[in-house]
Amino acid sequence: MNSFKGLMKKEWLIGKNALLWLLVVQGGLVFISFLASRYWEVAGLFYMCTWLIIMMHPLIMILLILGCLSSDGKTQLWIYNPQSSAVLLGSKLLTSVLFQMVSIIFSSCLIFVASTIPVSYFQADFQVENKLGIMGLLKLDAFMLIVSILIAVFLLFLWVVYHALARVHSIKHLRWLFVSVLCLGIIMLRNEIVNTAFYQKLDDMWVIQTISETSMTMTDFKLGFYLKAGDTSLLASGLDVIGVVLLFLASCWLLDRKIEV
Repeated sequence: MNSFKGLMKKEWLIGKNALLWLLVVQGGLVFISFLASRYWEVAGLFYMCTWLIIMMHPLIMILLILGCLSSDGKTQLWIYNPQSSAVLLGSKLLTSVLFQMVSIIFSSCLIFVASTIPVSYFQADFQVENKLGIMGLLKLDAFMLIVSILIAVFLLFLWVVYHALARVHSIKHLRWLFVSVLCLGIIMLRNEIVNTAFYQKLDDMWVIQTISETSMTMTDFKLGFYLKAGDTSLLASGLDVIGVVLLFLASCWLLDRKIEV
């Protein structure tokens, strides 16, 4: 446990500046859009930018997890560190998720503050219909965080596979092709499983409501964000959790093969 805390602290020290800059960029984007909307009297620009910062979080998760994974690559720490692969990968995965959580909460706070500014402050004849609310924001945050965790584990697996293939010298320069095929294969396999009668039957059992109807519409721009009410099956979600755990365990097993990065 102490070694895991030590690795977490190391990852925090390495990535805290990146997290700070990420928050500054989000705040700067909202502030610049605020000034631009006020100057040009285009309210839609401000509201679109405030929503953009939370919708781009899947891309942010990609940057965070790849940054954490590559931080030790050139030092060959994967080979010489005495800790287990689960501890090494788990610390990076958890750090990336925590960074993502902070970023999502921060962007939600910006959206909440932006929603309190009257539309007439920017453009008198502009209309915005907002049914989000605090609970809607929290549910959206939870949804984005779950998506981020799925992306993080998936990228973790693909990254480890890519470097594990470096030991096979005959295909070392074609690793990107094998990883791309593997990525598409996993996505197609999941889609096939989801469409099976067995999965569909599970999807109708032990259902709970997870997302209430939420929307934000800008009538003059004819743009809108809509998150319809949704139900989630605990059994079907359990299968997804098993899949994510298997990918993580596979990553740990490959890393224990002393891959070169």
